[in-house]
Amino acid sequence: MEWEKDQFVCQKCGECCRWSGHVLLTDTDISRLAAAANLSETEFIEKYTVLAANRSQLSLADQDDGSCILLDDGLCRFYESRPAQCREFPFSWRVTEGCPGLDALKMNSSASDGGLTSGVV
Repeated sequence: MEWEKDQFVCQKCGECCRWSGHVLLTDTDISRLAAAANLSETEFIEKYTVLAANRSQLSLADQDDGSCILLDDGLCRFYESRPAQCREFPFSWRVTEGCPGLDALKMNSSASDGGLTSGVV
């Protein structure tokens, strides 16, 4: 399914923050997030990150339930300062189901083409 970036509307439901995987951080991400958290970069790293599985960069830590450490009451604690990987969803990466914004696009696309789309993004 192809669609334009302006067609996707984030529902701010936090579902993408609950999927398994790693949110890899850039230096810019760390600086931006540390400032949003009112912490030094070192403090932010110690409080919110872990060494990524690739052992070459940092990743956001998970909460006990596997959700992102920045998820708070269903929303990203620092949404406006979220990492690039999160900002790029669903334009650089996406999942086949579980995102209400993508699910709505799939339903609209399926309805407009007479139900011919496969429903997989």
